[in-house]
Amino acid sequence: MRGTRRSRWIIVICRAGCVLLASLASACSPSDEASPRPTPTSPTLPTPPTPPASSGRLQMSGRVLDQTGTPVSGTLVEVDYAPAGGISTPPSTCPFAGFCWLATKTNGLGEYSVEFDARTWPERGWPRELGFVYSFREGYEVDVQWVPTSSSPAVRDLRLRRTRSIPAGETIVVSVDATSSLCTDLEDLWVMESRCEIVVIESGAGMLYVEARPAAGGPGPSIFWYTTGNYAGFITRPAPGAVAIPVRGGTYRVLVAVPEGAPSQQFNVTTTLR
Repeated sequence: MRGTRRSRWIIVICRAGCVLLASLASACSPSDEASPRPTPTSPTLPTPPTPPASSGRLQMSGRVLDQTGTPVSGTLVEVDYAPAGGISTPPSTCPFAGFCWLATKTNGLGEYSVEFDARTWPERGWPRELGFVYSFREGYEVDVQWVPTSSSPAVRDLRLRRTRSIPAGETIVVSVDATSSLCTDLEDLWVMESRCEIVVIESGAGMLYVEARPAAGGPGPSIFWYTTGNYAGFITRPAPGAVAIPVRGGTYRVLVAVPEGAPSQQFNVTTTLR
């Protein structure tokens, strides 16, 4: 799985972007100096943009817990980041300039610790982010979180949810909140401006319909799907909050998403196989 995810990630991150810089200058004419000046008032000025997170050496630690708060030992934790020089602990793999990743495992208390030099990633459309950290283990669903931009040392805990699959035709309730994973399958799906909960579905062959509706009412959420799957054709969106997936049979993962910063929401997710 590691090799597959890394090769696909390299393809994504190599896509070049560009940054446009704009400057604002003000000037006054000589006649302004000669004319009478009114009593100064407090003008309304535009709010300056928040400066991007600083680059530098970061010591980061945390714990990996399951949904009950129990530490998960021996779990892989990885960090993807844009390097700013220096040696990381543990050592990083840097397949090309501008991208590195490092890996460690949690101890018996579910704790991990890493140290690395990172810079922000404006070329990836993440001008305030220093990278992302994630954890996965057999029997659990992946959790992906931003690397903290606070001063070093920083703490980032991760929460793994045990895989709970449902057969096609059943309904499940999921909650999406501020601690839910960023929306990615670590392959070709990168919707990092949203938070997601993963729904795992065991299905036979046919057309698998998945629909998510807010428990409190309102418009349906965005739904995404894992890149990898035994798909039988193109996936479509027949209605807001719904997808139609042609399947040959197997395990399928869809993601129920809300925008970053949105309040916590519960969704009734209905699956139908036709």
